[in-house]
Amino acid sequence: MAKIDLVRRPSLIQPNHLLRYIFFTEMQVNQAAKILNEIMSADGVVADSEWERFVLSSRGLYVKVMRKLRDVGLVEKRMGEYRLTKDFSSALVKIGKYWEDIVESYNKGDRTISF
Repeated sequence: MAKIDLVRRPSLIQPNHLLRYIFFTEMQVNQAAKILNEIMSADGVVADSEWERFVLSSRGLYVKVMRKLRDVGLVEKRMGEYRLTKDFSSALVKIGKYWEDIVESYNKGDRTISF
């Protein structure tokens, strides 16, 4: 699974601020923004044969960023089309719930929890 930087007080003033917690460099953030904006401007669906419209500066950057967008669940490729997906938010909810369960068990006295 892709690594995501989580902070106690995230700064999410604009949608592209979210991308800074997922990608390491500003070029990757810009590439991800281009991909997401292209999908949104195409009414949510872009054929995989049109992948070149996503490229910001290089094919390598596009491939790396698209792979991570798909790995974290922001974008999916289904039946030859790229589209936005809710998998990212679902995964974060599951992670949050799992952590709540761990803390609750610990607070109830479970000392068998180990990482």
